[in-house]
Amino acid sequence: MKLKIFTLFFFSAVVTLSLSCRKAELLQPDPAKIIQLNITGASDVALEYLYKDSIIATPPVGSINVKTLLSVKGENATLKVRKKGTSEILLTKTITAIPFDQNISLFYDGTKIYNSAISLIVKGFALSGEIEFLLDGKLLSSGTSIINSNFFILIDKGTTREITIRKKGTTEILFTKTIESEIARQNIDFFFDGTKITNNVKLTPPANPTNMMISAKFETIFAPQFKNVDVDIVFYTKPKSATITTAGTKVTPELRLTLKKDGSFNSIELPALPGPDYIYSFDVFESGTNNVPYTTTASPFVNAAFPFKQNEGRYGAINFEANASKLFIIKDTKNLASTTRSTYFSGAITDLSEYFR
Repeated sequence: MKLKIFTLFFFSAVVTLSLSCRKAELLQPDPAKIIQLNITGASDVALEYLYKDSIIATPPVGSINVKTLLSVKGENATLKVRKKGTSEILLTKTITAIPFDQNISLFYDGTKIYNSAISLIVKGFALSGEIEFLLDGKLLSSGTSIINSNFFILIDKGTTREITIRKKGTTEILFTKTIESEIARQNIDFFFDGTKITNNVKLTPPANPTNMMISAKFETIFAPQFKNVDVDIVFYTKPKSATITTAGTKVTPELRLTLKKDGSFNSIELPALPGPDYIYSFDVFESGTNNVPYTTTASPFVNAAFPFKQNEGRYGAINFEANASKLFIIKDTKNLASTTRSTYFSGAITDLSEYFR
């Protein structure tokens, strides 16, 4: 009987001890886990980063590069971002106990926080007037003449933003580009003639390195007489030493570069010249013909004392550069030659190549 009582007592003690140990285990809190938080991006204003209501970082204005170790108890905790010295919370992010490395990207423009950014390179030339660049309808920048800018555009992943261009003092949108969040580097290459914008203006090297690539657009200064047609630039060669009134030799087979009346650019490769002492010259014809693109060549448009004569490559000089790429604005000209007492129509070149390299 005593043995049974002792055995029962011993068994009860073991069970009680076991339950007590298990209860102690259940009451013991989970240990905190350490994670490494990396915050990268940029901000136009100073920001503060709070964790468990304590400031853990206050990086300076500009580039953001914060790396810190945080203790996370339980399943998760919260990181908060606010402007330095204010109480308004701009962003709240959940910090989890796993994984060890956790990354946050944020970009702040003083108004809104974004989680990504792209680089927008704008390269162009405004022949006249000032143009304005707008981002989602808000003024981003403006410029005249040579424009070469690199913009840091903030954007949320999976979304788009919109760049528009207008002439200063007007509301008419001349150009629109959609900014994609997935493309890190985006470009606008343009030419503004004072009225309209031509996009995707680029210098393309010649396929044959012994040639010269020309991209050109045509503009008339004789609007009342111009037929408002496409024109052909027809090429000639002549020695550099030849007088201005010496006709050129038409290139054979004939080379014609058609330039549209809408002012768009077109390209052609010019082959190497017979030698370094030669140049190219050109005539401007109504496309598909050998006629000048004007409604009249008589007085008063042409001085009666200097009657019209076909140019035949006399005026319109182009210096050749092997393996070069040129961007030209060709404007028609009316040239009076005193030695021949004649009027020759050709073109004057504005070389924009240096602005698009």
